[in-house]
Amino acid sequence: MQYLNDKQHYIDFYDLLTIKECLRTTEFWQEIYKTKDTDKKLKGIPSKEIDKGFNYFYTWDLRTRKGERYKRKAETITEWIERDRVRQDKIDNTNPPSNILCPSCKTEMVAGDFKHLEDNEGKPLKVIFIFECPKCKKRLWIDECGKEDHVSKPKLCPKCGKEIKTIYKESEKVLTTTEKCTSCKYKKVDIDDWGKDKLETEAKEKADKDLLEKYRKEFCLSDEQGKEYIELMESLEVANVVYDEEVQKYDNPTYEASIKIKKTNITDLEKLMTTVFEEAKYTKLSFEKPEIGQFVIVPFTVQDNDSSRRDRISVSELEKLIKTTLEDTNWRLLTDSVSYRLGYLEGRLKGYEREEDILKLVEKKSEPNKKPKPKVDEEKMRKYQYSNVVELAKLSGEFKGVENMRKKRLIKEPDGFWLEADKGPYTCGTCGENHYGNEIWWDLNGIRCADCRRNVLEGVIPLFKHHRYEDEAEWFESWQITSYRGVHPSTVRKLRREGLLTGRDLKRKDGTIYHTVYLVSENQEFIMKYPKKEK
Repeated sequence: MQYLNDKQHYIDFYDLLTIKECLRTTEFWQEIYKTKDTDKKLKGIPSKEIDKGFNYFYTWDLRTRKGERYKRKAETITEWIERDRVRQDKIDNTNPPSNILCPSCKTEMVAGDFKHLEDNEGKPLKVIFIFECPKCKKRLWIDECGKEDHVSKPKLCPKCGKEIKTIYKESEKVLTTTEKCTSCKYKKVDIDDWGKDKLETEAKEKADKDLLEKYRKEFCLSDEQGKEYIELMESLEVANVVYDEEVQKYDNPTYEASIKIKKTNITDLEKLMTTVFEEAKYTKLSFEKPEIGQFVIVPFTVQDNDSSRRDRISVSELEKLIKTTLEDTNWRLLTDSVSYRLGYLEGRLKGYEREEDILKLVEKKSEPNKKPKPKVDEEKMRKYQYSNVVELAKLSGEFKGVENMRKKRLIKEPDGFWLEADKGPYTCGTCGENHYGNEIWWDLNGIRCADCRRNVLEGVIPLFKHHRYEDEAEWFESWQITSYRGVHPSTVRKLRREGLLTGRDLKRKDGTIYHTVYLVSENQEFIMKYPKKEK
């Protein structure tokens, strides 16, 4: 019995299974697509969008199946080869047991050429031999350990119940099996057409070979394509973890506290400390040359203008004053850095700039959080942390986290609020101009600059619920008239003069026009006369 084959045999068999699975997937989506015109869920959706959706899901499904098949290919083929190697070794190197006696006449039985490998799942492999008694012709199935496996029982006549004699007659293409009763006239003849079976087998082998030749390149990934798929799936795994971490980061009270920290530059710091110091009779604040690294370390000197304070009291009060003053800023006094000599005090300030450093700064004041165990191993995280997929997931998580955090603020500020002054610049959802956070208003309808918000409050334009780049369900802009409807800017001005096109001019406080929007509800005649061009 031949169990072990060359490696290409296993590769072909695995690829054939992959091809058949991919063909079944294609047939499945083809059948689903046929129902698109009768599916009530798709009613009202444009045909192009339906086609686009089907193509997307079919392509993703097929790509995933091809990728997952490649992912398991090498391991599966290795398992198959090892399994058949063990089988082949077992059947080739297991000899029949000796001294097997006939249970009827006690004559030593003889093993025939036939042997069978019993391969039951969960049980050890076992070789079975057929032994025959040379005297009484009795047959026994004996395993490799010399134990009887099962007894060959004689076939009985269906008419009289006596033993049936079986005669086999072979030709080149046919096996004829004749069963005759030794007692009555019962006879049955079965003809096994080997030629027909052989033709069917050859036809199946040819069909499988044709499938391999036709579809292997399309459905069976090359090593290069397979590696790309595996790396994509691994990067997506990391991306999911990074996305969740980003969303959770913004849900952390520590982060909420960190964004309230004022990022103060050295000039503003000097103004702040000078004012506070002078009130406490510390004068002539002076900064020395800074040390620039991951942090900014700035030495300073100051004079104590209160001669009644002793050195230790002067140092203690200055330290307390600095810590209180800098508590809500990104600067801190270095521990034990303040010293006193004859009315002069010197010390060192440490400035935090990076977001992660400011987070650690705030964490020192709060209770330490237990860090959850990473959901992916560190090596995989290091490998993919700067890939495009992971970077995009990080940005998406940040966007979602910030949005969730802002929605929480609406509980106390339901009408909206100005964003942080040190954040941005942000792009106004109405006019498209860029402003820093202290000039950007945020609510559930999006973000607007101070000028656009004032125009809304004054009733110049309604409160739009769509972003300027979303579908023009409510309004459109001048550039869209030119780009989408093919109307020249000079013609736009003419149409406004003629009254066919009605615009709402947005003005700054000084009365200058900085942007114009056109409401769909006010320009139906224009929209009908100048429809959007097909993309």
